[in-house]
Amino acid sequence: DAFGTIGALNGGILDTQLTLDNYWDDMKRYYSCIVGKYGRPVQGALKKLGGLQIEMICSLHGPVWTEKIPDVLAIYDKLSKYESEHGVVIAYGSMYGNTEQMAEQIARSLAARGEKKIILYNLSYADESCVIRDIFKYDTLIIGSPTYNGELFPEVHSLLHKIEERGVPCKKFAAFGSFTWAGMAVKHLTEFAARMKWEMAVEPIEMKQGFGDDGVAMCEKMAEALRN
Repeated sequence: DAFGTIGALNGGILDTQLTLDNYWDDMKRYYSCIVGKYGRPVQGALKKLGGLQIEMICSLHGPVWTEKIPDVLAIYDKLSKYESEHGVVIAYGSMYGNTEQMAEQIARSLAARGEKKIILYNLSYADESCVIRDIFKYDTLIIGSPTYNGELFPEVHSLLHKIEERGVPCKKFAAFGSFTWAGMAVKHLTEFAARMKWEMAVEPIEMKQGFGDDGVAMCEKMAEALRN
């Protein structure tokens, strides 16, 4: 029997005919962006399969799976249970480079304290679908934004909206921001966490004007708190 027999590529390219390395992460990306909020129905569908012997899985795109069926189902099962592996995603927006320097300093400080898996995304040009995939994949999320017209940087606002749409359950979450005249970015990030019912893992940090020694110290302090 086949499972998920809609939308396979015209002509049906089999997994046995392709190099599959890049498809595993792409499967997670597609699931996170399209199916993400429907974890409970996916779990229900997997349970209904029972002991059914599955010989083929026709993906919505990509190869038709005829081998490694248990591995494919295990990915769907893990994602629909919102099970994360350890790792830190840092996603940020930046206008003049100050918030970017904060993001990079947090990443360096975490690495210096033994963090092995750090993924850094500049939202001005990152593929948002890959960012969402990694938010599903890893257990810690750090988001940074400058204050932009009293609001969040547009690409940061867009990402938060997509996270809310998908109802991503609790993450280990931290926030940082920068401003020149009046700081609002951290306020909006804190409100986002409250709407998601996410508890802040550490106190948010917010830097005024240019990145300097004070900024370095704040980022070091955040990294230290996150590693404790």
